[in-house]
This record gives sequence, structure tokens and C-alpha cells, in this order.
Amino acid sequence: MTKSRSRSHTLHIPDSSKSAAGAALDAVTELGDAVPDTGVDLYLEYGAKQLRNHLPARILDALAQWRHSPTAWLTLANLPGPHEPVPTPREGFCDESLLRTPNLVHFGILRLLGLTPIAYPWENDGRLIRNVAPRTASARTLTSWGYAQPLDWHTDDSVLDHRPDAHPAKAIPHYLSFIGMRNDEQVPTDLLPVDTLLETLPARTAEALRRPDFTVTAPESYTTDDDGRPLSRSGVPMLWTLPDGSPALRYGPGRLTGLTDEAHEALADLEHHAAALPGTPVLVEEGGFHIFDNRRVLHRRVPFQPLPEDRARWLRRCYAYRPTAGLAPVG
Repeated sequence: MTKSRSRSHTLHIPDSSKSAAGAALDAVTELGDAVPDTGVDLYLEYGAKQLRNHLPARILDALAQWRHSPTAWLTLANLPGPHEPVPTPREGFCDESLLRTPNLVHFGILRLLGLTPIAYPWENDGRLIRNVAPRTASARTLTSWGYAQPLDWHTDDSVLDHRPDAHPAKAIPHYLSFIGMRNDEQVPTDLLPVDTLLETLPARTAEALRRPDFTVTAPESYTTDDDGRPLSRSGVPMLWTLPDGSPALRYGPGRLTGLTDEAHEALADLEHHAAALPGTPVLVEEGGFHIFDNRRVLHRRVPFQPLPEDRARWLRRCYAYRPTAGLAPVG
């Protein structure tokens, strides 16, 4: 894969298409009382149907092209939002019935991209949607609810299974997708393609990263067994190759340990080189959709000062995976 395939431009929805799609999505009645966690198939079906009917052909063609040859990330702008303004959630969760239109947009785009939403029972209360919004009580935590500390380069859920035949419920998330509700603070998400990072590494470092000589641990709050113990995985590589030939990486600051001297040195070398790279800032604003491959891209966020609670930065995140033949979809 070349560096150019890691980049993609923003697809801007014309105002007329935004208005028409928004009116059609507001009028969807087939959902009943369902929210995404109880009716995800409905949101996927009817969201995709209305977007197909109202987005311009050039946008639909670009989504179809991405589906068959995905770049490392993709951004859309000027999508319809809720009919009435909804305050930023203060405690992490909110009334999903107020967010039908952005949820239909979110899941409709995932369906058009050939992806399936996924949730994990041990995080976010097992819900599909994570509200990435500042909470005062979590200000200094290294989570999506924090804001006073930087989130350094990382990939999400790096403790999970990286193998291509892993069941989606136990696999490292393929994709992180976001809908922007508001971002008046103009806080970007920095992205760093794995192939760009690899161009800076000595060959011996990359070779050591590919060996199954590492242990990875999950945060203390991330539990998967009846004993409440944080999950860990030993004897795994940090770097591997995806079925399409792209390089993939698992990484979280302080969450990986080398089991040999060579692995320890390779980890330190990777961290040294990653810290020197600026990445590419992506701004997900109100009405924006953004998706990136969690295995092909590291991401980070700088600390920021949020606006008053009801107007603070608010993104909606959903993990997604590309179904593999022989594995039953989850979620």
C-alpha cells in the first residue's frame, strides 16, 4: 500500500440533498419504539434506503468505491442531524429516541459501506453507541469522556484477537465510525497511518514487532470474566499483515510489554518514532461522518477546554466490522 491510499478527501453533501434526506429520515415510521440497541437492523435498512434515495450519485458512487477498495479513512460533511437541538449528554448517555435521524444517518452509511455495527459487553454498558463527550468527573481520565489529559497515539481494544478468523465479538475492532453532533471547540482527531509510521522504522524493528513476543493488557475498567480481572493476552505480535496486504498494528501506551530484549527494544523504538510524527488532523464537526480503520491507523487527541456542558464537544462513536464468510454477524 502506498502512502496516497492512506489519505482521502472530505465528501461534502449539498444543502439541497441534506434537506431532502433530513426530511425523509425524520418521516421514517417503521422504527416503532426501537433504538439502535434493540433495532439495529431497522436502522441499517431504513437509513441506507433513504440515503440511497436522496444523496447525490457522486456521493453514493464514492461510498460504493470505498466499500470495494477502502482507504484508511473516510470523511463526509453536511449530513442531516436531529430535528430539534439535543444538549450534549452530561453523564455519558442520553435519550436515544431524540436522535433517530443521526442514528439513521450513522447506521445507513455503515450499511452502504458494507459494514456491521458491533458492541462489546465489557465496555460502554454493552451499547452500540458511545457518546464521546466531556464529563467533569472524568476530566483527567484517559478515556473518551476525559478532556484535561492528552490521549496519545493508540489503537482501540488492542488486547483483543488480531487474527482474520477471530469472531467479531472477540476481535480487535476493524473500524471506528463517528457522527459529529457538535465541535465548536474545533478539537481535531489526529490520525497516523501505520504504513507512514513503518516508513520511519528500521527493518530490524519491524521484524521484531511481527514476532509473537509481546504481552498486551487492557485497562483496569475493561473486564471480561466473572472474577472481574482485566483481560491480558500474551505471545502476540504488535505488527501483522491484513488479508488485503495492508500492515496492521496494535498499540496502547503502557499496555504492551516486550517478552524478549529484542521485543523490548523494538517497542521503545516504535514509540520514539511515533512521538516524532505529527499525523493528520481530522475535524469531525456537526453533521460530519468519519470512519477509519483501527488496525491501519493510530489516533490521538490533544487536551482541550470544553464549552459549557450543554454545548460541549460531542461525537457519537460506533465500532464496526466487515463480515467474513462463515462467521455469523454480531449486533
